Amino acid sequence: MNENEDYFRISKNGSVHTLSDRIPFRWKELIIWTSASFLILIYFLGLLVGIWVAILTLMGYTFYRFAASIYYSVLEIDEQSGKMTRKMKFLDRVQKEELITDKFDPNRFEFSELSRSGKSKFLMNYRTHKNNELLVLKNRIDKELMEKYISDNFDIGRNV
Repeated sequence: MNENEDYFRISKNGSVHTLSDRIPFRWKELIIWTSASFLILIYFLGLLVGIWVAILTLMGYTFYRFAASIYYSVLEIDEQSGKMTRKMKFLDRVQKEELITDKFDPNRFEFSELSRSGKSKFLMNYRTHKNNELLVLKNRIDKELMEKYISDNFDIGRNV
Protein backbone atom coordinates (compact mmCIF):
# COMPACT_ATOMS: atom_id res chain seq x y z
CA MET A 1 0.00 0.00 0.00
CA ASN A 2 1.00 3.58 -0.50
CA GLU A 3 2.90 4.98 2.49
CA ASN A 4 2.03 8.56 1.45
CA GLU A 5 -1.67 7.77 1.33
CA ASP A 6 -4.10 10.52 2.19
CA TYR A 7 -5.47 9.02 5.41
CA PHE A 8 -6.80 12.21 7.00
CA ARG A 9 -8.22 15.43 5.66
CA ILE A 10 -8.38 18.88 7.23
CA SER A 11 -10.90 21.42 5.99
CA LYS A 12 -12.60 24.59 7.15
CA ASN A 13 -16.18 25.62 6.45
CA GLY A 14 -16.97 29.00 7.96
CA SER A 15 -15.96 28.84 11.61
CA VAL A 16 -15.89 25.03 11.76
CA HIS A 17 -12.59 23.15 11.31
CA THR A 18 -13.03 19.50 10.32
CA LEU A 19 -10.54 16.64 10.63
CA SER A 20 -11.72 13.45 8.93
CA ASP A 21 -10.03 10.05 8.81
CA ARG A 22 -12.11 8.81 5.87
CA ILE A 23 -10.05 6.92 3.30
CA PRO A 24 -11.59 7.38 -0.14
CA PHE A 25 -12.38 4.30 -2.23
CA ARG A 26 -10.51 4.55 -5.53
CA TRP A 27 -11.12 1.94 -8.23
CA LYS A 28 -7.94 2.83 -10.09
CA GLU A 29 -5.81 2.19 -7.01
CA LEU A 30 -7.62 -1.08 -6.37
CA ILE A 31 -6.93 -2.32 -9.91
CA ILE A 32 -3.25 -1.34 -9.84
CA TRP A 33 -2.62 -2.84 -6.38
CA THR A 34 -4.36 -6.14 -7.09
CA SER A 35 -2.93 -6.63 -10.60
CA ALA A 36 0.60 -6.07 -9.31
CA SER A 37 0.08 -8.53 -6.47
CA PHE A 38 -1.56 -10.94 -8.93
CA LEU A 39 1.51 -10.96 -11.20
CA ILE A 40 3.97 -11.28 -8.31
CA LEU A 41 2.00 -14.09 -6.68
CA ILE A 42 1.76 -16.05 -9.95
CA TYR A 43 5.51 -15.67 -10.46
CA PHE A 44 6.41 -16.88 -6.95
CA LEU A 45 3.63 -19.41 -6.26
CA GLY A 46 2.75 -20.79 -9.67
CA LEU A 47 -0.38 -20.33 -11.77
CA LEU A 48 -3.11 -22.09 -9.75
CA VAL A 49 -1.93 -21.15 -6.26
CA GLY A 50 -1.08 -17.63 -7.45
CA ILE A 51 -4.55 -17.09 -8.90
CA TRP A 52 -6.19 -18.43 -5.72
CA VAL A 53 -4.11 -16.23 -3.39
CA ALA A 54 -4.56 -13.22 -5.72
CA ILE A 55 -8.35 -13.62 -5.61
CA LEU A 56 -8.26 -13.80 -1.80
CA THR A 57 -6.00 -10.73 -1.73
CA LEU A 58 -8.39 -8.86 -4.05
CA MET A 59 -11.38 -9.69 -1.85
CA GLY A 60 -9.59 -8.77 1.39
CA TYR A 61 -8.17 -5.51 0.08
CA THR A 62 -11.49 -4.51 -1.50
CA PHE A 63 -13.31 -5.20 1.77
CA TYR A 64 -10.73 -3.22 3.80
CA ARG A 65 -10.85 -0.18 1.50
CA PHE A 66 -14.63 -0.23 1.21
CA ALA A 67 -15.06 -0.49 4.99
CA ALA A 68 -12.59 2.38 5.54
CA SER A 69 -14.55 4.58 3.14
CA ILE A 70 -17.99 4.00 4.69
CA TYR A 71 -17.12 3.87 8.42
CA TYR A 72 -15.02 6.78 9.65
CA SER A 73 -14.77 9.50 12.28
CA VAL A 74 -14.90 13.28 12.00
CA LEU A 75 -13.55 15.77 14.52
CA GLU A 76 -15.22 19.20 14.38
CA ILE A 77 -13.92 22.32 16.12
CA ASP A 78 -16.29 25.30 16.10
CA GLU A 79 -14.40 28.55 16.68
CA GLN A 80 -17.53 30.56 17.51
CA SER A 81 -19.06 28.28 20.14
CA GLY A 82 -15.76 26.76 21.33
CA LYS A 83 -17.12 23.22 21.04
CA MET A 84 -15.12 20.25 19.85
CA THR A 85 -17.07 17.12 18.91
CA ARG A 86 -16.18 13.73 17.51
CA LYS A 87 -18.70 12.04 15.23
CA MET A 88 -18.58 8.40 14.19
CA LYS A 89 -20.16 8.10 10.77
CA PHE A 90 -21.47 5.20 8.73
CA LEU A 91 -22.48 5.94 5.12
CA ASP A 92 -22.33 9.70 5.82
CA ARG A 93 -24.85 9.40 8.67
CA VAL A 94 -23.87 10.14 12.26
CA GLN A 95 -23.95 6.95 14.36
CA LYS A 96 -22.43 8.39 17.52
CA GLU A 97 -21.61 11.93 18.58
CA GLU A 98 -19.37 12.75 21.52
CA LEU A 99 -18.76 16.22 22.94
CA ILE A 100 -15.08 16.40 23.83
CA THR A 101 -15.13 19.92 25.20
CA ASP A 102 -17.28 23.03 25.10
CA LYS A 103 -14.31 25.32 25.84
CA PHE A 104 -11.73 24.52 23.18
CA ASP A 105 -8.12 25.36 24.03
CA PRO A 106 -5.49 24.62 21.34
CA ASN A 107 -2.82 24.32 24.04
CA ARG A 108 -4.39 21.06 25.21
CA PHE A 109 -3.32 19.12 22.12
CA GLU A 110 -0.52 16.65 22.82
CA PHE A 111 1.45 14.37 20.52
CA SER A 112 2.99 11.27 22.06
CA GLU A 113 5.38 9.03 20.18
CA LEU A 114 4.40 5.40 19.58
CA SER A 115 6.40 2.50 18.24
CA ARG A 116 4.27 0.31 16.00
CA SER A 117 5.48 -2.20 13.42
CA GLY A 118 9.03 -0.96 13.92
CA LYS A 119 8.09 2.59 12.91
CA SER A 120 7.68 5.76 14.93
CA LYS A 121 4.15 7.09 14.86
CA PHE A 122 2.45 9.81 16.87
CA LEU A 123 -0.80 9.76 18.81
CA MET A 124 -2.73 13.02 18.72
CA ASN A 125 -4.45 13.61 22.10
CA TYR A 126 -6.67 16.33 23.46
CA ARG A 127 -6.59 16.53 27.27
CA THR A 128 -9.67 17.36 29.29
CA HIS A 129 -10.57 15.50 32.47
CA LYS A 130 -9.67 12.42 30.42
CA ASN A 131 -7.39 11.52 27.53
CA ASN A 132 -9.15 11.91 24.15
CA GLU A 133 -7.15 9.95 21.60
CA LEU A 134 -8.03 11.52 18.27
CA LEU A 135 -5.78 10.19 15.53
CA VAL A 136 -2.63 8.15 14.94
CA LEU A 137 -0.26 10.08 12.67
CA LYS A 138 2.04 7.94 10.54
CA ASN A 139 5.21 10.02 10.72
CA ARG A 140 6.93 13.15 12.00
CA ILE A 141 5.98 15.12 8.86
CA ASP A 142 2.26 14.56 9.55
CA LYS A 143 2.79 15.57 13.18
CA GLU A 144 4.52 18.80 12.11
CA LEU A 145 1.78 19.46 9.54
CA MET A 146 -0.87 19.09 12.26
CA GLU A 147 1.06 21.31 14.71
CA LYS A 148 1.46 23.95 11.99
CA TYR A 149 -2.26 23.85 11.16
CA ILE A 150 -3.17 24.25 14.84
CA SER A 151 -0.73 27.13 15.40
CA ASP A 152 -1.70 28.91 12.15
CA ASN A 153 -5.48 28.61 12.58
CA PHE A 154 -5.93 28.92 16.33
CA ASP A 155 -4.42 31.69 18.38
CA ILE A 156 -2.15 29.73 20.73
CA GLY A 157 -2.06 31.35 24.13
CA ARG A 158 -5.69 32.34 24.25
CA ASN A 159 -8.85 30.27 24.42
CA VAL A 160 -11.03 30.24 21.33
